[in-house]
Amino acid sequence: MKPYDKKRTGKFIGWGGEHFVFAYDTDKVIKFSLHVWLSGRSAVEKIKTDYEIGQLYFAPYLLPTEILIYKNGHACAEIQPKIQCRFLEKKDINTPLIKEQFSDIMSRCQKMERETGWVFDLFGREGLFRFRPQRISNILVTPEDKLVLIDFTLLHLERIKARELPIWLIIQFALWRQAKLLQHFKD
Repeated sequence: MKPYDKKRTGKFIGWGGEHFVFAYDTDKVIKFSLHVWLSGRSAVEKIKTDYEIGQLYFAPYLLPTEILIYKNGHACAEIQPKIQCRFLEKKDINTPLIKEQFSDIMSRCQKMERETGWVFDLFGREGLFRFRPQRISNILVTPEDKLVLIDFTLLHLERIKARELPIWLIIQFALWRQAKLLQHFKD
């Protein structure tokens, strides 16, 4: 039995790098992970672990997320509040409030990497695969200029199953590309 009400699931909103996103009630979204669909239990455990680490390092910025696990731990859905927001763009960093929050997020990223060895996926699909990216798609800006992390995915796999080889390759590319792209945003 699913721990969410399928009747409350509304229209398809979009597809990010890893999630299919649907409206849920009038004020929430429900997200289904492609990684979970591909890998089952190990991906569900990764989502749980990633959000626990996210809470440790990024709690003031992390969008509240309810992780609903079902199918004996082989599937999950994530429910989040529906918010008004847009991707963080390089030009936004000129705004003092945004610059302050961005600097804080970068400091938190460095601290987490020093302490855990893991890197947070800042750019997501929309940012990583553009020729000249001007946005960081996993950091959003609200109308009040507050920065929000909509997903918290670490660029790390605990162990690699054969069917996760494509995900591992994408992670390796993302680690390399993100390091290069961040220099563009810090300049």
